[in-house]
Amino acid sequence: ANGCSGALELALTAMLDTTGTTNGSTILLPQPGFPLYQVIAESHGFRVKYYRLDPVNNWQVDLNHLEYLLDNGKNDDVRGIVINNPSNPCGCVYSVQHLQDILILAGKYQLPILSDEVYGDITFHGATYHPLSHVAARLKQNNGISTTRGHIVVPPVITASGLGKQFLVPGWRVG
Repeated sequence: ANGCSGALELALTAMLDTTGTTNGSTILLPQPGFPLYQVIAESHGFRVKYYRLDPVNNWQVDLNHLEYLLDNGKNDDVRGIVINNPSNPCGCVYSVQHLQDILILAGKYQLPILSDEVYGDITFHGATYHPLSHVAARLKQNNGISTTRGHIVVPPVITASGLGKQFLVPGWRVG
């Protein structure tokens, strides 16, 4: 793709659909978050809803708010969840446990995750980046996720990244 932004656009347009729904399909985006997600979605006629990132909890996904949106948005034709790890603009780097919790929630609602990981190898000393696809693969090796609600299938994960930021070659627009 033409950089990570191009990869994000390809993935979002593949996940979302304007046919069969009154207002187009909906994607869940982080707030605060990178504004390009909203621009891409709305430029293609898709709707967006925002889940909160919790400033008190180091800007991690507010899983209660995300689940509230999913429980109360059954008629919104939600097609997926975008996460940004490491987060732009907040700088949070999610732990393995937090990523597993996100996967459990997405799996419960059978929603794919688009994981923007363009800053994956650019973290401050002491922060450890874990690719969501690796966390999901480890859960799949354990035959999914067993919870108090029963067995949940690990949801699909689409990862977007780019060479320019990860390898510090800003002129290379390859996503």
